[in-house]
Amino acid sequence: MIEHFDTPALGVDRHYGCRISSQTTYKGIRTLVMQNEYIRLSLLLDKGTDIFELLYKPKDVDFLWRSPLGIRHPHQLPSISNPQGVFMDQYHGGWQEIFPSASGPSFYRGAHLGQHGEVASSAWEARVLLDEPEVVEVLFTVQTLRTPFILEKRIRLESGKPILFIRETILNIGKTGMHYMWGHHPSFGAPFLGEDCTLDLPHCEILTSEMPNERNRMPTGKRFVWPFATDQENRPIDLRQIPSATSTSTDMFYATSFASGWFSLTNRRLGVGIGMVWPVPDFSHLWIWQEFGGSLGYPWYGNAYTMAVEPFTSRPDKGEDGLNEAIRNKTAEWVQAGGEVCKELKVVMYEAKHGVDHIHLSGEVVTR
Repeated sequence: MIEHFDTPALGVDRHYGCRISSQTTYKGIRTLVMQNEYIRLSLLLDKGTDIFELLYKPKDVDFLWRSPLGIRHPHQLPSISNPQGVFMDQYHGGWQEIFPSASGPSFYRGAHLGQHGEVASSAWEARVLLDEPEVVEVLFTVQTLRTPFILEKRIRLESGKPILFIRETILNIGKTGMHYMWGHHPSFGAPFLGEDCTLDLPHCEILTSEMPNERNRMPTGKRFVWPFATDQENRPIDLRQIPSATSTSTDMFYATSFASGWFSLTNRRLGVGIGMVWPVPDFSHLWIWQEFGGSLGYPWYGNAYTMAVEPFTSRPDKGEDGLNEAIRNKTAEWVQAGGEVCKELKVVMYEAKHGVDHIHLSGEVVTR
């Protein structure tokens, strides 16, 4: 059930166990830090609750990518507005919440929605619900500007567990039903990401993007069975293996038709990995974006080496028309007027040298 709070509560000033720093700024941006013995995560409240730090403390490994653009205050304006929206000008890597549309900009029910929707560029409010050595939990809330939604996100850490618990709810406060796309956009980067990494998924199908690009490894609009595909010269590819930073390729593809919802990314050399797990009906698609120096123009000019693995409710086709593409391909979700939708996701960190066989919904990781 959606709850409403006017002002955030303040956490307890504690330096052991589970803890929260709720009166923090980074580069002038309101920031909240949560941690336990295993995990430290830092979120930008003035920008989408972006997670810009996701650190596994025992090995001092931050899994997330930092874009060469760096973190900039969301009030810093470019010289001219981007017709795609503000997302790319403000994209610093890290992990974004994406809602109520995704991929390219779209026009829906009289509203112009920019790339990757509204909430990633919005300021959120935060309220500390629990702040004890054994458990901390924070409620993050935002109301969208051009669509009639309230989104609540609860993030929880428990002592002694390398698991991040996330439970979210949307409420349609309009008088009409609404389509939406909803997902998470965590992008992984060096020094964690590299050719020593293995990507593991459950048995699933892979659909490649319908948008052609000469620097794609894989052909457009093709269907493969995980983990094998072919490149544009019909040579075999094992998608579990991550290319090096010298591959100069860029790809977007989608995993679907999986019986269980999870993925893992393991750095065999470092002996550490990260995974996510969720009920399949919550996020029935997994977007996989691989940017290995292949985009030679705006915004990275060949300087990006990152991969995002993104649980999503829906998928686009070419990616040019966002929500409308998902409506046409019948993957967009629907919420009635006054309706609520809840979803859950767990992030797990683990130590392993040989990848993962399965992640249970409890967060238990079964390594090879």
